[in-house]
Amino acid sequence: MTIRPNEAKLNRSARRALVPLLAAFALLGALVLSATATADAPNPTATGSVIGGHNASISEFPSLAFIEGVQATAGYACTGTVVAPRVVLTAGHCVEDIESSSIVEPGLIAVATGVSNLTKIKQAQVSQVEKVLAYPGFDPTKLHGDAGLLILTEPVAAPPIALATSADAALYEAGDQLTVAGWGIDNRNTGHAPNQLQSATVPVEEAQRCREGTKRYYPFFDSSRQVCALDAPTFHITTCHGDSGGPAIAMRPDGTPVEIGITSLGDGSCNPASPAVFTRVDQISSWVQSWIDAVESGGPIPKVTVPKAHIPLLTRERAEEISGIAMEEAFGPKFVHGQEKTIKCQRLTKARVKCGVTWFQGPDDYFGKVTVFFAIRHNVVLAGVHYTVNWVNDQCYFHSGNPQSCRIETKKK
Repeated sequence: MTIRPNEAKLNRSARRALVPLLAAFALLGALVLSATATADAPNPTATGSVIGGHNASISEFPSLAFIEGVQATAGYACTGTVVAPRVVLTAGHCVEDIESSSIVEPGLIAVATGVSNLTKIKQAQVSQVEKVLAYPGFDPTKLHGDAGLLILTEPVAAPPIALATSADAALYEAGDQLTVAGWGIDNRNTGHAPNQLQSATVPVEEAQRCREGTKRYYPFFDSSRQVCALDAPTFHITTCHGDSGGPAIAMRPDGTPVEIGITSLGDGSCNPASPAVFTRVDQISSWVQSWIDAVESGGPIPKVTVPKAHIPLLTRERAEEISGIAMEEAFGPKFVHGQEKTIKCQRLTKARVKCGVTWFQGPDDYFGKVTVFFAIRHNVVLAGVHYTVNWVNDQCYFHSGNPQSCRIETKKK
C-alpha cells in the first residue's frame, strides 16, 4: 500500500497541446519530462479531470487556473484558483517536493488562466510566477494543511473566488453538495486526460465514514483539517490525477459560490467507491488573506516557512490494522472468515513494527510474522508490509502422531 498525494503525473502525449503554454518558459519546457499516470489500487492519489463529469466552460468556472510544473525530475499538472489578481491557491504538494522538503522554483511553474480547453491557450493567458509558498501548517507526510500559493508577476483578469471562513461551517455538513472541476484523468482504466475542463457535483460525506472509507490507503484523515466527498450510492463520480489543488465549491445562502475545499488526495486507482479528500479552506483562509493583503495592498509580509517532511510515528494499533488489511488482501476469505484471529505487535523503531499473526480456518492453522513500516519514497509516504505466513493441516500436525510428514505451505511478500 502506498500513500500518494493527488498530483497528476500525465504522459507527454496527453499534454502536447500545452506547447504554447510552456513556450513562454523555456526552462520549464525543457525540464517537463514524460511521467505515466499510475492506477495502482488502493493508493491515494490526486484527483483531476473529473471521472463521471461533463465538459465545462471557463464562464462556469472563471477563477480556475491550470498549473504545470516540475518536482525533482518529473513533470506534473495541477489545478488552482485565482483568489486575488496576483494570487493563485493550489495544493501544498503541488508546490513542495515532499521527499526533499524543498519548494519548487518559481521558474519551473507555468500558470494559465481564462481558458477551459488546453489546446487553445494564448500567450496572453500565461502568467509567470515570482514566489511559491506552502502553507506553514502543511504536513507533507500526512497531507494535513495541504495548501500552497503562487504569487504571479502580473495581475490576471480572472475574477477571484470567495474563500470559506469560520462563518461557513454549515457548508461542511454531510449531504451538502460540492462542485469539483479539473483537467486531469477522466478514465481510470486508460489514464486518458482530456484537454477540455470537466466538472461534476458530489455530496459531502459524514466524517466517520470518511475515516472508514480511507483507512485502507490513508490512515491520517482528520475532520478538523479535511473534508471528504463520496458519490453514494451510485459511485460514478470522483476526482483523479491532475486536479490536485482544484476547488470544491459550495453555494452560500445568498447564492455566492465559495471554495470550501482544495483537492488533496484519493484512492490511487481513482475508484469512485472511495472518498475523495479535500483540505478545508476555512482552516487556511486567514493565511491566504494575509498574503493577499501583502501582495495586493502593501500589507506586512507574513513569515515564510518551508514545512519539513518526516516519517510519522507508526503506532502498534495502526500496525495491527495494516497487518489485518494485508492478511485480508493476501488470503481473502480464508482470513476474513478465519477463527480466533490474533495480531500482536512489537515496536522495532519509530516507523517499523513487527507483528505475529495466527488464525485457523477450516482444517488449517495459519501462523506467521508481518513487518509493517512507514517510509518516504518518490515524494510519497509509503505504508508497506513484508510477511511470511505458514499454514498446515491441524489434524495431521497435532493429532497424527507424525508431524514431520505434514506438508507446511508458505506465502511470502
